[in-house]
Amino acid sequence: MVSLAPGRDCRGVTGAAMEFGRRFGSVLLGRAFCRPIHCICGDYSVPAALFQEDRKQIERHLREAEAEFRSAVATYDKPVDWKGESSIEALPERFAREAAAADIVVAGVPKAGEPADATRQPDLCELVMQAGRPVLLVPESCQTAKFDRIIVAWKDTREARRAVADALPLLVKARNVLVTEIFSPDDEAVAREGVTRVAGWLARHGIAAEQKVVAAEMANASQLTGLAREYGADLIVAGAYGHNRQGRWTLGGITSELLSGSRCVFLSH
Repeated sequence: MVSLAPGRDCRGVTGAAMEFGRRFGSVLLGRAFCRPIHCICGDYSVPAALFQEDRKQIERHLREAEAEFRSAVATYDKPVDWKGESSIEALPERFAREAAAADIVVAGVPKAGEPADATRQPDLCELVMQAGRPVLLVPESCQTAKFDRIIVAWKDTREARRAVADALPLLVKARNVLVTEIFSPDDEAVAREGVTRVAGWLARHGIAAEQKVVAAEMANASQLTGLAREYGADLIVAGAYGHNRQGRWTLGGITSELLSGSRCVFLSH
């Protein structure tokens, strides 16, 4: 399922979804939702004209999103399904409900510094944490997605174990796989043992993964993206770490930084 944000360039995220779908002969679900404006201000009255204009804008945005999606998938040779609707639900919840019909959610990452519009695009942190499916995040700058060289960012946690298992179909089809862990002082032996264990599991699925452990020298996310650049990775597979505070999810530091990178990231929670 590809999550489309009306008003944004959908070519990169749709291209990544098609590349994924072609590998597995998948039906491609295109989904776009817009949340109408709502205002709770005591006795304050919002002019009816404002709601009418918002409704017209939503209808226009959804028409444009559908046209762009259908144009982008014109060469896709498997079934395609489209749904674009107005939704009174917060968008992460709406997309999470749709994810029940999908194997994976593919979502675009806005360019750094662009203002977020919660009425047109789901908060990515909330989406990752609520989807109940792996989420493939595609930077807007990515126009050609490939999944041939993959880095598994290992850490001995539930989230990382879930991510590697969820990504197994992609890892089986990749040309090169590297399992790596960035370890803290005094943890090298534990890191090597963990990486070896994961590589052994992958080997039993026919994947000859390389192994690498690296001592932490800077922020883990910066070091990981440096490794990805050095390896020429198309994709980083990682667990998504977050905290629920007062009903809202916030991502851990490394996960948050991966969201703003220039590579596709496969996250599971």
